[in-house]
Amino acid sequence: MITKGNFLLMEPSEFKVWLDKQNITRKIDKLQVHHTASPNYSTRQMVNGIAKQDVWKCLEGMRSYHLSQGWSGTGQNITVLEDGRIAISLDRDLNKTPAGIKGANTGALCIEIIGNFDQGGDTMSTAQKHSVIHLYACLALKLNIPIDTSHIVYHAWYTSSGAWLGDYERGESSKTCPGTNFFGDGNTRAGAERGFIPAIKTELKRIKEGDVDPMTSEEKKQMEELKATVESQAKWIAAQKAKENMKCPKWAVPAYEFYNPYIADNKGSYDFWRQLVINYRKEVGIKVQPQ
Repeated sequence: MITKGNFLLMEPSEFKVWLDKQNITRKIDKLQVHHTASPNYSTRQMVNGIAKQDVWKCLEGMRSYHLSQGWSGTGQNITVLEDGRIAISLDRDLNKTPAGIKGANTGALCIEIIGNFDQGGDTMSTAQKHSVIHLYACLALKLNIPIDTSHIVYHAWYTSSGAWLGDYERGESSKTCPGTNFFGDGNTRAGAERGFIPAIKTELKRIKEGDVDPMTSEEKKQMEELKATVESQAKWIAAQKAKENMKCPKWAVPAYEFYNPYIADNKGSYDFWRQLVINYRKEVGIKVQPQ
């Protein structure tokens, strides 16, 4: 957990412990869902799941833009980075009304997810997806917010003036946010009820059962590397076993037939068949012609 400038940065495994200690003094009954659109995975210069752009530069850059719009500080209360880390806006803490959806911010928390999740945009990383789900589950538990599409709301379900549409309506919705391919299900209410909402409910159940520490982004990376190594070794072992049990190759048939009375079956390793042929040639006086 690191504080620098106007933000507090933490691993997803630290979020619930931090959140449990917060004294929330305002009524919050809605959790907004946003994607940043920009910055996104391209502007963050993502290479093999790692962003080249400094994380503090990214966060302060958003804040500077919001200030240029005449806002009092960072618009969102919380930001979820592409590697799963969570940033708390110190100038827009949980007790301050966000500037997330014009005309519909009272009683809400604004969560921005780094990325452009419109069709043809970014594909959310596994680490970010796990962190997003965990964050909403923790917030729902802390604030006693029902996990449904009336209380966990997409920006796209509002008009530009903040009127509630209840769903994404092209030409009527203020934005496509959090993206027409958000979580692979899109930005419609049906899409949220199909994928995002059930995922949060599952995560809340996991938390209530006592498993509250999701892996850090580094631990996830190590686990993925370990999995790849194990799979590679398994393939190698399978290949070796296949070699050890290969049937007699054509070039060893004469040797096999010669020694057949003394061999249990017609299976063996490559080295076994090679040595058998060498012994056979010596036995019958066959000379190998020079190549």
